Amino acid sequence: MANGDFSQKKAEAPGGFDAGSYRPQAESAPARSLTPAQEKLAGLEKALPAPLKQQAAAALLALVIVAGSVVGIGGAKLRGRYNEAKSWYSVGVAADNGYTLSEELTERAFTAANVITSALNTQGLGSDSPEVTQAQQALEQFEDCQAQLDEGEGSMHAMYEANAALDSAIDQLYAKMQELAEDPLNMGAVQTQYGRFNSAGTILGSLHYNEEVTRYQGETGGFPANLLGALFGIEEVELFA
Repeated sequence: MANGDFSQKKAEAPGGFDAGSYRPQAESAPARSLTPAQEKLAGLEKALPAPLKQQAAAALLALVIVAGSVVGIGGAKLRGRYNEAKSWYSVGVAADNGYTLSEELTERAFTAANVITSALNTQGLGSDSPEVTQAQQALEQFEDCQAQLDEGEGSMHAMYEANAALDSAIDQLYAKMQELAEDPLNMGAVQTQYGRFNSAGTILGSLHYNEEVTRYQGETGGFPANLLGALFGIEEVELFA
């Protein structure tokens, strides 16, 4: 067998590869910009403690995918429904024929103030009497809650509780006035105001507002309010309860 001539063989590069064996590295693709929804989602994840980030990201992504299938691209459908539901406090729902939470609460505040004024002018009562003091404090709390709701803030549940407290306080005050009256069944103007106060309370209890809010909450699929707020700028719509 003839001897092979290896004198022209090139020396191997260290590691067994020469420079020609390396493929040129592909240029990195430009980073894709995040959508507004993705940016908000990333912000939520960034705020979480490190151990929770991985699980939270997966859970939030799953919710976003499901939410997208329910409300449509960009949440436009949900946003429109939210705006409608948020307006029920002031414009009412169709089934209530023009009666609204806002107007009936205002009627309660107005007539409660008139009953308190009458009590202040009643002999045997005064600003330092327990019944008057309790009624005035309840009215102040009621008006504070209503003012917050009128500004688009506050809690519907807090308003419900303030209304219940005012109801109790005015009942006790009127009962005290009846004790001091010559004819408890004929109290004149204050009796009219007390009747209007109770009438507004009856209307509040018969409104279909809670039914519509419950239906709306079902339509959102029970998504967390903080997720909907982060993605679509949508806040919770509360029951009056």
